[in-house]
Amino acid sequence: MTIKQAQLLICDSEHHADMLYISGIFVPDPFVAIGLDGEWHGLFSPLEIDRARKQSRLHQAHLDTRWREEAASQGWPPELASAAAAFLSDRKVKKLVVPGNFPLQYADQLRGLGFTVQPSNGALFPERAIKSRGELAQLQKAVNICKSAMRQAERCLQEASIDNNGILLDPESGKRMKSADLRRIIETHIVSKGAMPSHTIVACGNDAADPHHVGHGFLRAHQTIIIDIFPRSASGYWGDMTRTFVKGKAGGKLKQMYHAVREGQDIGLSMLADGVSGKDIHQAILNHFDKQGFPTGIRRGRQMGFFHGTGHGVGLDIHEQPRISTVDEMLHAGQVVTIEPGLYYHGVGGIRLEDMAVVTSDGHRNFTRYPRRLEIS
Repeated sequence: MTIKQAQLLICDSEHHADMLYISGIFVPDPFVAIGLDGEWHGLFSPLEIDRARKQSRLHQAHLDTRWREEAASQGWPPELASAAAAFLSDRKVKKLVVPGNFPLQYADQLRGLGFTVQPSNGALFPERAIKSRGELAQLQKAVNICKSAMRQAERCLQEASIDNNGILLDPESGKRMKSADLRRIIETHIVSKGAMPSHTIVACGNDAADPHHVGHGFLRAHQTIIIDIFPRSASGYWGDMTRTFVKGKAGGKLKQMYHAVREGQDIGLSMLADGVSGKDIHQAILNHFDKQGFPTGIRRGRQMGFFHGTGHGVGLDIHEQPRISTVDEMLHAGQVVTIEPGLYYHGVGGIRLEDMAVVTSDGHRNFTRYPRRLEIS
């Protein structure tokens, strides 16, 4: 006897990309999505059912009240997992495949009700990695918001003056500028474009030597300022880009680092193509940095050099498959990835440049195409 199998998600779609991908609708509270016999069913509360029937991509949207009542009649806990169990039992399903991050509480409840619950071997929707034409258009729109916000930041740095202590002065108020001030300008612009900012990085000096430091304190002249912008558009797709600037004059070491990173990014972009290993791209950039005199390793207890991955996939998650790193993962046409090499040395500063591109059969198409310049006078 063949045991019927279904795919199951129980989560909201605001924070879970798989649920947004399959449902096509933003829902802030957890709901149930079930894949069965080639169709997807959603169980929605009375609050969401009408909107779901009009807007979702699911084959069928069901009011969950009936299945909650059925679960209650069986003496099952008043949980979404019980409503899902009632729906599945009605269709004689006993075997479930769930995402790897499926809540343990729900898995235990379902197992207690006689279901076999198995996490998916890899991504629940591996097809998410290959973007459709419509998805590529949404990703380009998200990158355009990045570029527009970066122009605002660059203009502010261009117009800023420098006080006698080397601190940047706001061009409008004349007050000393902090990372938070420039971040506010960037994020206000992102919101005005209908997108949501997320932990925008404006990191100056030694803060820039820590790749994920959002930045704090005053912005200073003649030091690197890493600006990493990654908004989520209204469609749910993300953009991601980074530029590094120096307001004033960069020292010789910083110029050498910037030149090496720019060449490293060119190497990475030039190697992008269907069938290329991300590991080979990453290693080529590491080799380039070594030849330029910028090794990677631990010095005085700190990571120095290039110690993060070269890139990652972007879509409904800001970080998704594939990875361009030490992992040997093949790239395929239709994947959208970042190329973001960097160099980081405490006491000197950090440099990072990041573009987003779609992999094609014979190369790539760069979504970002934004000037790369270090010094802003």
